[in-house]
Parts: sequence; C-alpha cells; structure tokens
Amino acid sequence: MITAVALVAAAGYVLGVLRLRSEGRPWPWWRTAIFLGLALPLVILTVSWWPGARAHQLFAAYMTQIVVLAFVAPALLVLGAPVRLGREALDGTAAGHRWDAVFDSGLLRASTHPLVTPLFMLALPVVVVFTPLLLMSLQRPAVYALVQLALVVLGTIAVLGLVGRQVPDHGFPYAFAAFVAFFELLLDAIPGGVLFFTTSLLAGGWYAVHGDPGGLDWASSDQQAAGAILWAVGEGIDVPFLLVIVVLWMRADAEEARRMDALLDAQEAERRARESTERGPTSATGPG
Repeated sequence: MITAVALVAAAGYVLGVLRLRSEGRPWPWWRTAIFLGLALPLVILTVSWWPGARAHQLFAAYMTQIVVLAFVAPALLVLGAPVRLGREALDGTAAGHRWDAVFDSGLLRASTHPLVTPLFMLALPVVVVFTPLLLMSLQRPAVYALVQLALVVLGTIAVLGLVGRQVPDHGFPYAFAAFVAFFELLLDAIPGGVLFFTTSLLAGGWYAVHGDPGGLDWASSDQQAAGAILWAVGEGIDVPFLLVIVVLWMRADAEEARRMDALLDAQEAERRARESTERGPTSATGPG
C-alpha cells in the first residue's frame, strides 16, 4: 500500500514541477532531488528491505521501520516542500482552492502548532508500541500496512511547519518554541528507556514465539535492542529539529531587523523631505 502511495506522490510532484516550468516559474532543483531521490526511496526501502522483511521476526527491525517512517522520512519529505509546490502549481485553479482549504484548515493548523508538534511526534511510537496495536499489526497484514502509512502521513503533517508557506504561520515566539523542543528532547528518552528496561515482553510475547531464533531470553535482548533504537533515534532526530527552530528564529529576527531598518529609513526620508519643504519658502525670500 505505502509503495503505491509513494509512487502516486512522486507522479504528482513531477507534474507540479513540470507545470511550474511550463509557466516559466522556477522550482529549486535540490528540493526535487531530496523528495524524489532521497525521501520517497527511503520510504520504499524501509517497507520492502530489511526493516520490512524482518519486522515480524525481529522487534529491532520493526522499531527501525517505525522510527524511519515516523521521524526520518517525514523530515526529508517536508524538505521537498510538496505542499508549497501544490500551492504554487495549482494557484488560481479550482483544485488549488481545495488544496489551500485542506492545508489552511483548523485541523492542520492545530496539528502543526509548535506546542502540539512535539507531543504529536512523541505519541506516534508510543501508540504503536505500547498499545494492542502492535500485536494487531503483527497478526493482520491490513493493519500493518495502515500503521506504516499512518506513521509517514502523521509524521509529515507534524513537521510541515518547518518549511515556510506550507501551512499558515502560527505567529508563535521562536524562543518559546525552542524551549518546547528542548523539553521534548528530554521527553523522548522516556519511551525508549521504558522499552529498554522493562522485563515484560510486549505484543503478548510474539517475538519469543515467532522470532528468529526465538525464546524468552533472545526476545528480551531483542526488545532491549528495539528500545535502544527508539531511544537513540528519537533523541538524534530532536537535535536537528531544535537546530532548525533556532535557524528559523535567527531568520525571523533578521527579517524583523530589515523591516525595522526600512521603516526607519522611510521615516528619515520623510523627515528630510518635510524639512526641505519648510526651508524652501525661506530661501526664496532671502537677499538677492
């Protein structure tokens, strides 16, 4: 399922780029390269290569799939700016109005709010790993496919705001957003730590029975490896996420400084013009 969705997304992205080029409007080549050459291939490889092929025999493989689909791939997909591409390619059309309505909706605005995003991303692996959904996905192929798709879609929605002009600006202070991201950096250690140190096997002991080679001791070690992966990748992803917020903060400050400089220059020019006008009559009536 997710491979088919990825191919449809690739086709839509290419059509959007071609539409812009046909109208003489540029689109950054590096965004296309990231989206088509890195992000989508990573998604397809994750569900079809080792993490996908071994997910039912190794908890560590399933966890690798979860963190890549929920954290790594969404960040790369958003760097490709697919929503912005859709806004520009469909601008002025009926489809464009519908596209804007979706990504300007209150639900998307709430989902991408800086206060919600860290908790949203934290919840993705927690819901899959620490609820009956884990065992259901292992037992039922349809649920497994839906979990894969949901991780990519929800993870991507959560970080849409990292690239401008994709979702409405929340006008949220970047200083507080950076504090929230740092706080979430600490929270992300909890799920991985719990999974690493817990002595009870999750998913009803599925991997003890169906694992390779299986057995209680092996399944416990496999679960610890899965916890270490969640812990390490969760923390590792948060660092660049925090850096992105800091960069956006610096850019916003620079833009505000340029705006204030332009305003002050305009006020100074207006003052000089007014003084020149006031001196004009006086100069005309002087000696001569």
